[in-house]
Amino acid sequence: MVKPLVAALALSALPSTLAFRNTSPFFLFSTAELPLNSVHTAVAQSARVSGQVTDSLKNCPSRTYFIVRQDGVASADYLDALSAPRLALYLGDQHPDVKSHMAVSEVVGSLDTKLISKFLESQCGADVVQVDGSLAEMLKPSARSKDSAPLIVELTFPAPTTSQRSVMLEKHDENLGNLIAGYADSRDYTVIYATTAPTEVQTESTFQTQPTYEMDDAFGNAVHMELKRDMTIHKRASSNDGGLFEKYQFFSPGLFMGLSATIPLFFILFIGLRAISSLEVSYFAFSKEMGPTAQKK
Repeated sequence: MVKPLVAALALSALPSTLAFRNTSPFFLFSTAELPLNSVHTAVAQSARVSGQVTDSLKNCPSRTYFIVRQDGVASADYLDALSAPRLALYLGDQHPDVKSHMAVSEVVGSLDTKLISKFLESQCGADVVQVDGSLAEMLKPSARSKDSAPLIVELTFPAPTTSQRSVMLEKHDENLGNLIAGYADSRDYTVIYATTAPTEVQTESTFQTQPTYEMDDAFGNAVHMELKRDMTIHKRASSNDGGLFEKYQFFSPGLFMGLSATIPLFFILFIGLRAISSLEVSYFAFSKEMGPTAQKK
């Protein structure tokens, strides 16, 4: 439901303080087939938007015209579906009665809604009714006949505060939906939703309250601790005091085990060599006997 609205506000992905200054969005939707040149526009001058609106309404296509003015907002305020769910419904091709719509994400300059109201009043002979935006949900207008003159309903919403910005915009959106449901009994209406840019004070306060981006660390501090070199094992001596055997280690466990295995081997070798050297054999044992005794053997 919100995807067409987000597509219409393509440039509002950045905060309003970083994208454009002194710009605000504009929306228009109607139950009639209006000759709109462009459905979604990124940036446009206020004079061009006003001229396009008056050209599309010069034939008086509707019986009820809602001219809404929302002060102190930017296009980034309408990215969230919770801020203006009904407005997203009208602009997202989800409402069965809406046949044409228009959205401009950044309008340079202030759009004069009084000029559009006077144009419709003189062109269509419409009557003008001014409605308080905070009391729009409690209005119960009387029934109108088909032969009555067209009606222009002027509605102005105050600028939302910084702390409850989303809540106030949602409330304004609800009041607008109730107002349309109350006045547009014949399902023949056109809504002109103009906005004004936030002031410098509102812009600075909004920029200060925006959360700063912090990079997520999926591994925590464990990786950083493993990559650090452990210098505690190789601590250098703080001073040169002490003897030779206090500074250096000459008798390690490996050297001790080597000596423990070598000493028994030396004892075995010594005993073996001594046993061989103790053998006594006469020289006559290796001589050959040549007498009669040898012949008898």
